[in-house]
Amino acid sequence: MRLAGKKALITGAGSGIGQAMAVLFAQEGADVAVNDLDEARLKGTIDMVAAKGRKAVAVPFDVSDYDAVQAGAAKARAQLGQIDILCSNAGIAPTVAFLDMTPQAWDRMIKVHLYGTFNCCKAVAAQMVQKRWGRIIITTSMAAFNGDQTLSHYSAAKAGVVGFGKSLARELCPHGVTVNCVAPGLTKTGILGEVDDAVLQKYAPPCGRIGRPEDQAYAALYLASDEAEFMTGHTMLLNGGSF
Repeated sequence: MRLAGKKALITGAGSGIGQAMAVLFAQEGADVAVNDLDEARLKGTIDMVAAKGRKAVAVPFDVSDYDAVQAGAAKARAQLGQIDILCSNAGIAPTVAFLDMTPQAWDRMIKVHLYGTFNCCKAVAAQMVQKRWGRIIITTSMAAFNGDQTLSHYSAAKAGVVGFGKSLARELCPHGVTVNCVAPGLTKTGILGEVDDAVLQKYAPPCGRIGRPEDQAYAALYLASDEAEFMTGHTMLLNGGSF
């Protein structure tokens, strides 16, 4: 088992990519603290993790709320003992044309993705540095690199976390902590319902299918493992050849 004895905190784990990460990490030996805004959705993930024979802890909080994230991480540590792996995955993607975009819509997107990533990293990094081992995996998007129409706020936020991750990787690498991103293309999750048809058609992968949450989870598994010790500050592009 590649993650035997490890403890992971995964945000946005009530469904989609985060849920796939939680289940795969459990299959590989990790206990998992699973986060989502919707506490009811976490039950399904907890049951899936338990079916793999691992411990699961529900830590519902809004990633954009610094104090709530700190409290959630403390709860995870109290029940699991530590946090070795962070998957900062929670996200939203409502589409809106820039000319129609309100400051409130912009702020919410930046707070969930960019502030959310900062908040979660702040909650776990010091312990990882003290232990001299840690894995931080941030979910970005191919939109960070090509900028999607009607998603300027999302593209900006996702580009921001890539830059943040690269910088944080340089700071934490001397302490045995790696920081990497996974950048999904179109992936079959509930978030696709927030994306307009023009974007879906533009980035349909040439490989003949859109991504599955498991595609992203396997990449995260590698980045969380000992095998990825020498990989940090990198973004894995997982889009089936879309670009």
